[in-house]
Amino acid sequence: MGLRYLIVRGQGMALAVDRHGRGGRGGPIIAMAAPPYANRTVILVCVLAFVLRLPPESFAFVPAYFFGTVELAGPLPTGALWRGLFGHVLVHGDLTHLLSNMAVLWLLGDVVEREVGHFRYLLLFLAGTVAAALTEGLLAADRMAPLIGASGAICALMGAFLWLRPRAGLLSRRLPRRLVQGAILVFALLNAAMTLVPLNAESPLAEVGWGAHAGGLAAGLLLGAVLILPGRGRANGGA
Repeated sequence: MGLRYLIVRGQGMALAVDRHGRGGRGGPIIAMAAPPYANRTVILVCVLAFVLRLPPESFAFVPAYFFGTVELAGPLPTGALWRGLFGHVLVHGDLTHLLSNMAVLWLLGDVVEREVGHFRYLLLFLAGTVAAALTEGLLAADRMAPLIGASGAICALMGAFLWLRPRAGLLSRRLPRRLVQGAILVFALLNAAMTLVPLNAESPLAEVGWGAHAGGLAAGLLLGAVLILPGRGRANGGA
């Protein structure tokens, strides 16, 4: 008889088809999402970093190390610079900071990785990590103020999600997808306002990395257009 069903893997998806290219029993092809291994690994590492109490000051991104100050020349080619540039996403200030970031990363990161695949997900996450740190450093009033947390990288996934049309799950439906995309746009406008309007140094809002969010969103929006739109156009053309 031979093999009746094959699993054909694509960009984060697996299709159950028979040897004639049909779905089960001649029906439509069934799309089965590949597990979001990369996103779950990032979440696990962030949680472990918090549980093990890794010192945030050792992994924070300090803008002065890259851009310099009046008294300090930059960039400084030290381990602290590179460790902070990529490692700041792994450490969080408190439990609320960790849980809020991980909740959004779990809900949104899983969808993005299933749609674009493991490699492109990691590319978006790392691009958001670097863009968030550098944008925050450029806009920071105090370049010795450390940056920690995964929110900038998560914002890159938000930017990429604006280009997506998920093929499975709740967000494959038009209304839920539009609601999430609308919320992301409102969040982007809020970040733009907070970035442009000077905040009182004593305000709790001044502790938020608005510049990091803006940089991550921009990176995800631009890179997402390059990584997602060509594939979406081919999918629409073949429908």
